[in-house]
Amino acid sequence: MSDFQKRALAGNASNLKKYVAAAVGSTALAGGAAMADGIDVSTIVTLIGTVATAAGLIGVAVLAMHYGIKAYKWVKAAG
Repeated sequence: MSDFQKRALAGNASNLKKYVAAAVGSTALAGGAAMADGIDVSTIVTLIGTVATAAGLIGVAVLAMHYGIKAYKWVKAAG
């Protein structure tokens, strides 16, 4: 391995340490902000519940259509 390659690898390791330190620091700050008192999440919870219901109904409709077509082809092929 040449000296240039060794220096490049050493520089990459140094940069990686800086990025890891920055990520750990920002994660700690974000975690503290998420635990702040007084955040009202009821609107978000209601919205997620509404979307989940709609997504479930659409999923059931898609599956019913898919297996309905399969059943139709199976009956048609049998007759």
